[in-house]
Amino acid sequence: MITTSPERPACPKCGHARAPGGKACARCGLVFALWTPDKAAVALVPLDPRGDELWAGLAADWRNIARHDAFAKHCSLVGTLAAAGRCYRERLDAAPDDAVAQQMQARIVSMAMVQLPARAAQPPEPVTRSKWFWGVMFLVGVAGILGGLIFGR
Repeated sequence: MITTSPERPACPKCGHARAPGGKACARCGLVFALWTPDKAAVALVPLDPRGDELWAGLAADWRNIARHDAFAKHCSLVGTLAAAGRCYRERLDAAPDDAVAQQMQARIVSMAMVQLPARAAQPPEPVTRSKWFWGVMFLVGVAGILGGLIFGR
């Protein structure tokens, strides 16, 4: 899907044309010096055979929204939304004004965001539950008792 050539090198992650001498991708932010082939295997999960088949079908009948829906649903179910997003991004690279590709790219991104694991925001531990708080309270209590015994007479 992502092609590079000596004449027009591209980002190995997103396929965006690299600026001459650029150290990072202007589109996805990838730092080229940190990219390795083993990272590509994790980051660039390809479409499965059924996904390839659905993509080929909708590419032949681009305005058929039902085909786009089936493709998006399939990719969501098998965990290849990133690959689906790359397909639409490549289409947008070729035809930036394609309204269907823009709409589906936004939809794929939304679907992927929903699938991200929610990070439960942990509220900070109350001060009254810390050992330091109770240690200080103990010392204040002891000081109060000693002060009462010494100065209370």
